Amino acid sequence: MEYTIIDALIVLKPKAEWSLDGYDYSGLTWLDKNQTKPTEAEIEEKLAELKYQGEINVYQEKRKLEYPNWEDQLDKIYHSGVDAWKADIKAIKDKYPKQTMDTAELKKRKDAAIFNLQKRDYEKAAARLAQYELANGLTDENGNYIIEPLPVAVGSGERNPLIVQDEAERAAAQEVINNTPQAVIDSVSS
Repeated sequence: MEYTIIDALIVLKPKAEWSLDGYDYSGLTWLDKNQTKPTEAEIEEKLAELKYQGEINVYQEKRKLEYPNWEDQLDKIYHSGVDAWKADIKAIKDKYPKQTMDTAELKKRKDAAIFNLQKRDYEKAAARLAQYELANGLTDENGNYIIEPLPVAVGSGERNPLIVQDEAERAAAQEVINNTPQAVIDSVSS
């Protein structure tokens, strides 16, 4: 089964009010006044946990498919006795043993989910920083403008809102780069 941000939100914040535009965290609008919005990292960790739990629960589905229907089970008990019925059921249970969540494995999976989130964020930030600065324009190898710089001031001398937004986005991207663990950066570089 494929789990989505919706599944994680339902488990993390039951009965919370929110809306989702698309399928990822950037489209999440938090409307709830009583519960705080979960972080993207919390959602990624919960998705890793849900996926792991889903893998563990596969044994239940396999058992269900092999168990005889109730009528046949009752017929077995009637004709052969409870011990014969128990032996048949035990054989199926032994074939598909109950599994439990291993805390070390769960931690490993959550760590991997956070690592992958950091990697995605780093790549997105690096791509944002690779874009030209609106205030400087874009030049070719000879220094000729391919894209003219935007004027720094507009109207009555206010800073151009597009440049302000560009600078804010670049600063946020640089902050992501600065806070990315070296192991994540190395995984992108290799």
